[in-house]
Amino acid sequence: MSGIVDDSGALDDTAIHAPSEAGASFPNQRSALSRTFRAILPFLVIAVLWQTASFFSKPYLFPGLGAIAKSFWTILTTWDLISQGLVTWARLLFAVAASLVIGIPIGLAMGLSPTADEFLRPVVKFIMGVPALNWVIIVIIWFSTTELRIGFVLIALCTPVTVFCIYDGVRSIDRKLTDMVLSFGANPIQHIRLLLWPYVQASAFTAAKLNIGNAVRTVIVAELVGAPLGIGKELDLAKNVFDMPTVLAWTLFLVLIALIMTRGIEYAEQRVLRWRGESHGRG
Repeated sequence: MSGIVDDSGALDDTAIHAPSEAGASFPNQRSALSRTFRAILPFLVIAVLWQTASFFSKPYLFPGLGAIAKSFWTILTTWDLISQGLVTWARLLFAVAASLVIGIPIGLAMGLSPTADEFLRPVVKFIMGVPALNWVIIVIIWFSTTELRIGFVLIALCTPVTVFCIYDGVRSIDRKLTDMVLSFGANPIQHIRLLLWPYVQASAFTAAKLNIGNAVRTVIVAELVGAPLGIGKELDLAKNVFDMPTVLAWTLFLVLIALIMTRGIEYAEQRVLRWRGESHGRG
């Protein structure tokens, strides 16, 4: 009792409330730890199974986790290797940005004009239906510059995704809102700036996140065919000598790039679309 009574004989409120506050925070900490554990559990299981398989197979089939980690560390600490990763990263950033610049106007045109929709939709669907490897073969014949080849393939595969995301965003706007804006005498530019663009921004962020995965899967195919720089070249070299640890290390590096880019876009989305609320943005 002496611990909660001060010199004047009065009860110490801080001492009384401190245990209850600590008790309230403890379940929250346990909940956070539980969510973290559930998130990493599948990867722990995969790691255990992979390491077990490495004991019963040849190193070029299932290398041990130690060998993979060593190759990954070599990539991170060797400038000649990390620079190859940065080249690929720059190509991905360019592709995602260019697909937005090209795809947003086309998607707006299709959403606003039935004539443009009727004319452009078959073309965009046709481009979307061409496999990545076919584009690679086509650009090898068309262009002599490596960067032009890779850039063209990435833009051709990412832009249609942006177009249809923006188109769906425009079409989802309530017709009553459009009629109200037009009834106040808004010209086409004001219509886009005041009504369409706030809605379309959410669709643009969705398109960017989708195109990160699309571009990551495509850039390696494009780089494998004659690119002097990039992760694709390093994967080709590793494949020629059956260096599976290096192949998997570069794979992890690519996944890391995709996660960083996605997180960056999600952060920008939360900042730009604060009006949607945090919970909506996470969903």
